[in-house]
Amino acid sequence: MSDQEEQGEALADVPTHDRPRERMRRLGIGSLTDDEVLALVLGSGQTGRSVLALARSVLRRTGGFPGLATMDFARLERLPGVGPATAGRLVAITEIWRRAGASSAWTRLVDHKTIADVVRPELLHRDSERFLVVVADRAARPIELVLMRDGGVDETTVQPADVLQAVLTRGGRSFAVAHNHPSGVLDASVADIMLTRRLDQAAATLGLRFLGHILVAGESWTALPVGGSGATGSAASARGRGTSSRGGSRGAA
Repeated sequence: MSDQEEQGEALADVPTHDRPRERMRRLGIGSLTDDEVLALVLGSGQTGRSVLALARSVLRRTGGFPGLATMDFARLERLPGVGPATAGRLVAITEIWRRAGASSAWTRLVDHKTIADVVRPELLHRDSERFLVVVADRAARPIELVLMRDGGVDETTVQPADVLQAVLTRGGRSFAVAHNHPSGVLDASVADIMLTRRLDQAAATLGLRFLGHILVAGESWTALPVGGSGATGSAASARGRGTSSRGGSRGAA
């Protein structure tokens, strides 16, 4: 469908009680379509095109909300009808969502699921591969979330010495790591598994507790196997609907 075909009915021509804001007030935000939710954020359309038509065009070009959430400022402002002000608003809304998810999940890291809850907001809907370190105290309470790499994560770009330095310089006594696969493929590579084992061994030499390595892909995650130490519970048992495999404990979002 071309943009010319997406002119749509002007919002002023829609009966007041049927407009997105009024329906949201009466029925709640869950009653709105994706187009209508985004239209509330955009606020206005373009000359000759309604805000609902603009919202529909943006979602079509980006692949819906999951795709929209991966877009950075530079790509958003190049979309027809968006521009810098709206791009900034969209990026800010996505960041609020990520930070809210991260802050609400910061509890003691008692198992792989609690680690996944901390890291997933930082790894979901990213179009580059990120590597995070969760620095925690002796009781496995998170101290800080550290972004070690953004793009091209493997055992050659992430060294155990760098991870341990990040932990020790922040006063950590335990830690977990996590990374994502933007491809959506959850299977761990040989490099992922080797890095996990090297981190486990390196932590033991310094008296640190390695809590685990979480891999996030799409809406799912898995805990990579380590040779001994790790979180005190399995993701499968904690979630109640994961499946155990040789690749580690798995969980679904």
